Amino acid sequence: MSDAIMQLAGVIQRDINNLDAVAQNIANANTPGYRAGRTFNTLIASPADAQPFNGLEYLSSRSTTQLGGGAIQTTGISTDLALDGDAWFMVSTAAGTALTRNGELGVDKQGYLVTRAGQHRLLGADGPIFVPEGDLTVDSSGGLTVMGERIDSLQLVSVSRADSLVPLGDGFYRATGALNKAQSFNVTQGAREASNVAIGEEMVRIMEISRHVETMQRALSAYDDMLNSGINQLGKD
Repeated sequence: MSDAIMQLAGVIQRDINNLDAVAQNIANANTPGYRAGRTFNTLIASPADAQPFNGLEYLSSRSTTQLGGGAIQTTGISTDLALDGDAWFMVSTAAGTALTRNGELGVDKQGYLVTRAGQHRLLGADGPIFVPEGDLTVDSSGGLTVMGERIDSLQLVSVSRADSLVPLGDGFYRATGALNKAQSFNVTQGAREASNVAIGEEMVRIMEISRHVETMQRALSAYDDMLNSGINQLGKD
């Protein structure tokens, strides 16, 4: 197959990857704490014996996570916590420790603070956070008290690089890079953080990518027609 056709097909595939990322963002627009994903094209290293760059064959899709915060929404539920700043909650899952900004929390039957959606235990300085009976208070620095007695503090971390976050679904992430103790943040009790997805921007991206795909398809069809015409002419000669 022609190198040009392969290159055009590669461009279309990268556009499809971009559409997948946009669709994922839109599907999670109402997921508390969700971080929008972005894809971009980058040059990859070519083999030592490759010909000089003369096209699109060395472009590759990469993805990253947008770390900008979402809107803080008041819920009035004492176990709901919203983060503002560089902090992430740490939770214990069957697959290991994960990060999330989803502060919709609750207390399970064993008395541990958990995510309401997945029932994953939230981690504090001393491990999973056990909440005795009584009124829970969480201060702006993540300290937890019940009936005036301090019981634990949230284990809050920051990530070194946005592209080190691997989405696990439902607003959970795995960090492949170094984690640091969060320094610049604020915890708000009785609230949750919305996703940082901007629906208007995502709809514009869908239109832009769709138009680009259509352009590439037309170019692919025109090039294919040109090859067929050339082959037919050679047959006549």
